[in-house]
Amino acid sequence: MAEKRKIWWLFIALFFSFYLGDATNIVFGESNDSNNATLDFTITSSQLEYAKPPNGDAQGRLDVTLIPKGRVDNIVRPPIDVVFVFDVSGSMTPLKLQSAKYALQSAVDYFKANANPNDRFALIPFSSDVQYNKVVPFPTGAYDVKQHLERIANVANDLRAYGGTNYTQSLQQAQSFFNDPTRKKYIIFLTDGMPTVSIAKEPITYKVCEGILFWRTCKQVTEDLDVQYILYSNGITAARTIYYPDEPETKTYWDRTKYREFEEKIRLHGTNIAKTLGMNNIVLYSIGFGNYQEVDMGYLEKLSSTAGGQAKQGTPQNLTEIFQQFSKLANDPVLSGTIKIPLTSFGGNVEIVETDHVWLDDKKENAYITLSIPYKVGQPAPPPFTVSIPVRFKAKGEYTFTAELAYRDVYGIEQAPITKSVKVVVKDEVPPSFDGTVTLEGITRDVDDLVKFGNADGDSNRFKARYSLTAIGYVGNASGNISNIKLIQPLPDGITVVPTPNVTVRTENGVQYAEIAFPNTVIDYKQLNNNEITAEMTLQANWAMEGVQLPPAVVSFQDSKYGARKSSLKASSQRIGMKVRLREFPDMYYEGDSRGLITKWQEFDSATNLLGTTKHPNDYGLLMLPVKALQFQEGDDSILLVTYNNDKTVALYLKPRVAIIAEDGQPISSGATVTQPVTVKVTGRVAGEGVTYEYKVENPKQESAWKPLDSPYEIPITWDGTSTISIKATGGLTKGDGITTVSLTYIKLIRQLTLDYKQTMEIGETQTIPVTIVPSDATNQTLEWISSNPDVAEVEGGKVTAKEPGTVEITVRAMDGSNVSATATITVIDPFVPLEAIRFQQEVLYMTVGEELDIESQLTFIPSNATDKRLDSVQSSAPEYVEVRPQQGKWSIVAKDVGYSTITAIAKAKTKDGQEIKDSITVIVQEKSSSGSDGESGKNRW
Repeated sequence: MAEKRKIWWLFIALFFSFYLGDATNIVFGESNDSNNATLDFTITSSQLEYAKPPNGDAQGRLDVTLIPKGRVDNIVRPPIDVVFVFDVSGSMTPLKLQSAKYALQSAVDYFKANANPNDRFALIPFSSDVQYNKVVPFPTGAYDVKQHLERIANVANDLRAYGGTNYTQSLQQAQSFFNDPTRKKYIIFLTDGMPTVSIAKEPITYKVCEGILFWRTCKQVTEDLDVQYILYSNGITAARTIYYPDEPETKTYWDRTKYREFEEKIRLHGTNIAKTLGMNNIVLYSIGFGNYQEVDMGYLEKLSSTAGGQAKQGTPQNLTEIFQQFSKLANDPVLSGTIKIPLTSFGGNVEIVETDHVWLDDKKENAYITLSIPYKVGQPAPPPFTVSIPVRFKAKGEYTFTAELAYRDVYGIEQAPITKSVKVVVKDEVPPSFDGTVTLEGITRDVDDLVKFGNADGDSNRFKARYSLTAIGYVGNASGNISNIKLIQPLPDGITVVPTPNVTVRTENGVQYAEIAFPNTVIDYKQLNNNEITAEMTLQANWAMEGVQLPPAVVSFQDSKYGARKSSLKASSQRIGMKVRLREFPDMYYEGDSRGLITKWQEFDSATNLLGTTKHPNDYGLLMLPVKALQFQEGDDSILLVTYNNDKTVALYLKPRVAIIAEDGQPISSGATVTQPVTVKVTGRVAGEGVTYEYKVENPKQESAWKPLDSPYEIPITWDGTSTISIKATGGLTKGDGITTVSLTYIKLIRQLTLDYKQTMEIGETQTIPVTIVPSDATNQTLEWISSNPDVAEVEGGKVTAKEPGTVEITVRAMDGSNVSATATITVIDPFVPLEAIRFQQEVLYMTVGEELDIESQLTFIPSNATDKRLDSVQSSAPEYVEVRPQQGKWSIVAKDVGYSTITAIAKAKTKDGQEIKDSITVIVQEKSSSGSDGESGKNRW
């Protein structure tokens, strides 16, 4: 039971996640020329005349056929009101309740991300009564939808389970919240038990006394008081509390009769609330999670039908799917309203019998049909829908039934009422006719849950239509018979007959009819009302459909007294539903529906989980048409082929399509070697909502972790070497790991070579020329060096050696196949410049005793750039006064004593004719200080 309840609330989360659709596609209350959905109807009687038996009522039938017209081509989603009413009675164990809280939080998170600003949500927990201190009503004034949803989640997280199960007060509370007639209004009612508690007003007669002693008087008073009924789990104990003005009075009974009586009271209270919901166009969707001992599905179906909705029985395997169906219905454009048939003019001679779709007000003065007709966006109007109304006539006469249709269009705008009438005659005798029923029964699946697997028809999308016909009528003493009986069944679009010998098919005005003849059957008037005829045919749903009704069948026959006649049979209340599934090993399947949408599911033993969804409009090609077939593309099961009922096929990608694109836009095959930059890009995205992408590069120069990949879903390949690029999709309809891989080898070629060199070299000089390679990370940086004239200069590995004068081109060429090269033009010159002369910078040089001078510092070489500036010798004419000293190839003079000397410098170089190159200077040596005496020492003194 805990697991069931957990899945039940997960079911809620999925309802939320589908309910809103995409806010960008919503039209709030605006009309649109392409949205021209309208509603018409007809009211007919199964026969124009009915016979009243002498001791009984005449049994008749009215058929109201709703006829949707026009279409809705744009998504219409006015603001919605949604109240979540869920059971927190004692059967909700802590584990189950925690699962419910978790699921509700997931739903809140979804709505926070997708809610429309004008939507309203409310929460009503209930057990024996509404847990009023935990109710979250609709917001008022200015509000933030996301904050309000968070409040619902916080309140739900604090809920505790206890008490019984009270349908009445919880639905009453929900009904009181709806105050905007233009909005689409929904109650999502979730329960795992039958109603056991209810309070409602009932007329109670009791005694009221006044005064005392002899002045005391009493009287009987009848007024509407609150009465509470409680059923206990042992199936026999029941209690009733009457809330008198003074104080409540409770009586407990241990009686099965009282138990059943109170049980009916509780159910009646719930039915009356459902009628109120229906009158106010509040659609009730009910889910009973449990078996038939735990939940009365018949009762839930009656409540929901009365309020224009549906009820479904949940199992661990189908809960999610049921809630998705409800959420899609809630999101469809809808025409909603009621048909009212007044009965007061018949003076009590007419009685309409309530059914799941037909209900009476408290005074039985009016019969009602609550209608909610969803349109599929982009598709033709839904097929007509017939509601059969059983009628009993207590007296003969003519009766005119008038029905009024009041409805609101897809924008919530009230339309002008439409009135139709039908006249019925009741008398003693009428010609014979046929009455009967048709029961639909799936061969292997329920008729509202048919499945077509792939593109193959079989028992899973076929069902039997079983007919029971009875010739009826009161003809008095007349004699005659009925023959040439033929059953004619109109077929809705998408339904065909599986061929059998006894069934023929014809087409008339675009409608197919299946016919079964009874050539050997003749019914005598004496057998009227007693002779049953049975027949069956096997029908097949060819494409996805939802809530399709098999139109009422007609019986044609030949009456020996009245001629050719026809009778219509009661419309079946069963609905035909079919989806298309394609299995994916081992436990998943894709499912196509009547809206043209595809979902992906995973089956477990205990549940079926929704993995991926699609929506309209979309950018992956889905059409707004019923799905007819699903297949994987031959040779590539990562492509899903969706075929629609117009036989058009759309390809959906289940893994990303990835291409390698060159700079010129041309595709390159995976595994290729390229020498120009390329881009790896997603050329086909995975179908579905919420798809995200990551990529990973396996290359020694790159980090191999998964990284997010966002629009435009491109990966520029700027690194060289062999790379394996994987792109992974997650979400939507992604198949398997969602990974698509391509590989390539990128040889990054050299695009440019730049040389930085000295343009002039002397013989014997060397230089190493640096090369700038663009790009710097080119794959192959091997270079070849070539000299245009190795005699002038030779090169090796970029090192240039100048050998003899001339001009030479040194070329470097890339060896990676790019043929990129660069050239250095170098001029080699001879470095020898002959010395022409040397000159002392002055004619007389004064020195002091002890002073030493470098001779070369006193010389000027002509030309200044002469190659050989060496001195061969330096001579002094008076060494005793000026001494010449050679020191490591240098020449200097030292003043030894006061006097003078002629110093001659002779170069090593010679003139062209072999003459010495020299020059002389007079050096005068003086004393260090002027105070000393010269004396008479030595030659050349003065």
